[in-house]
Amino acid sequence: MPEAELWLDPDRAANGGRDLASAGSHLTRLRTGPGAELAALSAARPWGADAIGQAFEKNYRPIEQQVLEAWEKLAGYVEGLGDAVVEAVREATQTDHHAAVRVDRTYRERS
Repeated sequence: MPEAELWLDPDRAANGGRDLASAGSHLTRLRTGPGAELAALSAARPWGADAIGQAFEKNYRPIEQQVLEAWEKLAGYVEGLGDAVVEAVREATQTDHHAAVRVDRTYRERS
């Protein structure tokens, strides 16, 4: 079975990583902007304090906290993944360059 080859367009891959990191930053801004505003508005318990409002609060608050926490974590993960892609492209390109230099030196020494 022939070996598969991987061709990397470093500029395209690095740009994709930067876009991904930017998307993570945007998610963070949304969480600290509209997400925080939503949390502040819900803290006033606009659904009321009667029995129905209390039942709603009991069910709503844990879910709200889970969603806001997941939102924050997801933003960090997406941004970190984008940064990791950029770093991986840089390292792969650098490794390839160093290998090419070593191969070139080896063949020049034998000639």
